[in-house]
Amino acid sequence: MNAIMSSKGKTFQSPLTSDLYSDLSLDGPFRVAVEDDIVVKDKARDKHIRFKIYFPETGTKFPVILFSHGFGGNKNVFEPVGKHWASHGFVVIHPTHFDGMAPSSKSLENAPTTALLSQTRLGNVRSRISEPKNISDRVQDLVVILDDMDNLSKLVPRLIDKLDQSKIGVGGHSFGAFTAMLIGGTTVNLGKDFASSYADKRIKCILPISAQGTGQQGLTRDSWKNVRIPMMVITGTNDRGVGNQGYEWKLEPYEYSRPGGKFLVVIDGANHFSFGGQLGPRGKKVVDCVKCVSTHFWNTYLKESGASGKVIMSDTLPKDIRSILSYRHK
Repeated sequence: MNAIMSSKGKTFQSPLTSDLYSDLSLDGPFRVAVEDDIVVKDKARDKHIRFKIYFPETGTKFPVILFSHGFGGNKNVFEPVGKHWASHGFVVIHPTHFDGMAPSSKSLENAPTTALLSQTRLGNVRSRISEPKNISDRVQDLVVILDDMDNLSKLVPRLIDKLDQSKIGVGGHSFGAFTAMLIGGTTVNLGKDFASSYADKRIKCILPISAQGTGQQGLTRDSWKNVRIPMMVITGTNDRGVGNQGYEWKLEPYEYSRPGGKFLVVIDGANHFSFGGQLGPRGKKVVDCVKCVSTHFWNTYLKESGASGKVIMSDTLPKDIRSILSYRHK
């Protein structure tokens, strides 16, 4: 693969050539169980939050991952990735946010992604995702789930003894990537409020996929300077922003973040809808890249895996994966 130039003129070098670890794009050792239509209530907002959980059928004390969908999605998107993480020993929670497409409608809940895209394009997406209330509501959805985690095993008896609440990560795609960045410590200027923070100290690491750069949703060059936890940013060379920004714009969360546990993955040819298994060129290969690098990331920072840490610190990935991505860390 040819080297890719960043917006600062830096070159993404191809990863090293030797394979250090098994291909984590393959399913893990755990059989995955699913619990759907779980509901918790946020009394303060008089709101019910629905979510789905993927988790290992056997074993106990697994790290927890919350995954926030993009605008117009719901708890069903990124299902192949969520199940994959669960197969590697994580409890993965997918909520439906306020902007989700008909989360209570069985006829629409499993609608193809093309229908989601059509609905998303009808409204003023950029305006909706920039409204302070919509932004804070998304983060609050995650906080409510975190606050109610002690009661999850009462709602879902199969979760008894499975949640390790000391090891929690948050991932997200698009508007969900923005949500993950906020709860991880990214600050924003919203209206008259400057450097507003939504950080939650319970979060150990974040994984924003197709995130936003500066000049939108209150993000500035200083927005990421207080992100002190590990962060892996994933984007693609055909991944454009809602304002038609090029993929270089999506590198900024990495470029403007402080060093220490920060990673940038750029997948050649991937577009905005390639990452979760719904749409986009190369289909399975792009999703395999996401599965592999993200699982190594979660393993490193939620399981303290030295083997995965060696992989992501040395840029060493399986041949099929590294053939279509470029990689940086600091």
